[in-house]
Amino acid sequence: MVGDGVFFQTGRTSEIVIGDDVSLNTGTHVVAAQSIRIGTGTAIGEYVTIRDQDHRFTPGTGVRGQGFDIAPIEIGENCWIGRGVHIGPGSCVGAGCIIAANAVVRGTFGPNLLIAGVPARARRLLAEDGTRHPL
Repeated sequence: MVGDGVFFQTGRTSEIVIGDDVSLNTGTHVVAAQSIRIGTGTAIGEYVTIRDQDHRFTPGTGVRGQGFDIAPIEIGENCWIGRGVHIGPGSCVGAGCIIAANAVVRGTFGPNLLIAGVPARARRLLAEDGTRHPL
């Protein structure tokens, strides 16, 4: 499912790979300079941003013309990504994770975790029966 106003952007050699049964809700942006992969069964809430590049920035010079830091993104199967989440370059999210609304994700997270915060951190382990346990 692709909601209203979902935006995809790639470069000449980049790729966006989306598994089966993925939903991307209203206003989601997926921008790949290299590679973004979203696993089967993942549900993505409204106004999520997934970008595999960040602007470089040197104070006093401004952001224009400084280039980008680029690293691929991998999102596992059956994840649930809440409204307003930002997933940045080099992020790897394991299968079965929940990312809480408005989290800013950067880094590697194992499977079956509740991820939340700015910056995002693993907060709970999600058990097979749906219960949540401290790490």
